[in-house]
Amino acid sequence: MNIYLKKCISHNPSAALIYRMLSSSEVATALRPFYFAVHPDLFGRYPQQRQTNEESLKLLSAHLESLLSQGRILPSSPKMLSFYVRASNAPEHRGTFNLVKVPLERTGDTKQVLRKILQSCHLSTEYVDKMISSSTGTDTKGKTSRAKTRSNQEEEFRKRQSTDQNDSPFESEFDIFQFRIKKARENESLKLWLQKHMVTANVRNRAIQETKDEVEKLREAMIKQLGVADIMYDCGWNVEHFRGCLKSLEGLIQLHPSAVDGLKNRVIVFASFTGVSLDGHIMLFTGDVQRNWLDLIQNIEKQDAYLRKLPAYEYALSQVLRNIRIGRRKFMPKAQAMAYASHLRKMTTSLLDYLGRSKFPKTWPPDLSQFELVVESEAGPLMVSPTGQLIVPATCPGSLLVDFLSNHMHESLAKQESYDRQKYVERDLHSRCLKKFRMLSLEKDDSVTPDRMIECLEKMISTEGLELNDIHLNVTTYYSVLADGTVCIPWDWK
Repeated sequence: MNIYLKKCISHNPSAALIYRMLSSSEVATALRPFYFAVHPDLFGRYPQQRQTNEESLKLLSAHLESLLSQGRILPSSPKMLSFYVRASNAPEHRGTFNLVKVPLERTGDTKQVLRKILQSCHLSTEYVDKMISSSTGTDTKGKTSRAKTRSNQEEEFRKRQSTDQNDSPFESEFDIFQFRIKKARENESLKLWLQKHMVTANVRNRAIQETKDEVEKLREAMIKQLGVADIMYDCGWNVEHFRGCLKSLEGLIQLHPSAVDGLKNRVIVFASFTGVSLDGHIMLFTGDVQRNWLDLIQNIEKQDAYLRKLPAYEYALSQVLRNIRIGRRKFMPKAQAMAYASHLRKMTTSLLDYLGRSKFPKTWPPDLSQFELVVESEAGPLMVSPTGQLIVPATCPGSLLVDFLSNHMHESLAKQESYDRQKYVERDLHSRCLKKFRMLSLEKDDSVTPDRMIECLEKMISTEGLELNDIHLNVTTYYSVLADGTVCIPWDWK
């Protein structure tokens, strides 16, 4: 941008528009709320959203760098970028995202670009509005009001350029952000954190206990009224949201009494989608309208038809892959029976196409029943899980699947043996911790593998002075006190 501005000034001292360079630090500060909303590290368990945000951030960074360093718009810069942001920070909305379209203004006025980015995500533009304008006007006669002389401006530009050279506003801001988090975490022990937050946890827990009792009474009454086996909530810890779901279902049944027939002896789960799960449970999305719930309940037989076909689809895939066991991920989110049936068919067809052209490697054992294969959605991972299961996406080509299995059989067996040993150790430590600390409950996130949980629980038992009485504890990767008083701690606490 230095060269650009020098040319503007030298060629036309009375130019109608003079641009002021914004520094990288100013850009980073202005976009800080935006960074915190879309940073890929916030989407570690959601690969699709993470990848989208990573790619968009690269393009946005290149666009801003070009504006800051050269004062021009890159020809490759798109007019619109896509970012995922969380629907809200509430626990019940975990895994729910909104896709936001962020426009890239085709202007050299960086301030205007920043304002549009923030506005598209409904973030405050107060900081940007207070910044000195990126451009200043002049009349047609060349009478320009300048705060500085041309030489002073050029000197300022040179200083900023030397300070900001090779300094990406994204990278520098995130480096600082992550460094501060790391240092804060290293310096704070579990004991100190509990001392600061236990009062808050107890107050929140007591405040919501009356609501919990009300919800439990309502749940038991509806189980009896509907004749269902159970009613569960699998969408976070917010008990008030559970009560709202129960009230909505109660209202639906009052308007459509015949819908009760489709619920008899079934398990109802308020979850993140509407459909029938692989366990045969009736899943009702907490964000759906009652009409969608009613459509499912009235057409439950069509969903059950897919459920009945699953054993045959799994058997067919197993036969193609030398009797490999077809399993389901031990810590996977619930899935729809109809979608899962489609995934199994795709995988079987892909392998049959491969066998039509080639053969399985000679290094393979004649029987693969000691291995367990899990078929997931099109966007699923290709990996060996901590429990030794072989996780593959439904769209994985046959050749790629065969190559993956060949390279990871030994790893799978090793992890299976490790998990089989550790799960019993974890159960014993879990029971001992509940008894020693007299906790109300002790849970863990799916991301916390048995070896991590064992390390966490062993430290708890051997550490004196931990105050964990009468709380709901959840072992995860961060510190937090939820709205209902649940205490979250990282598994690798100090």
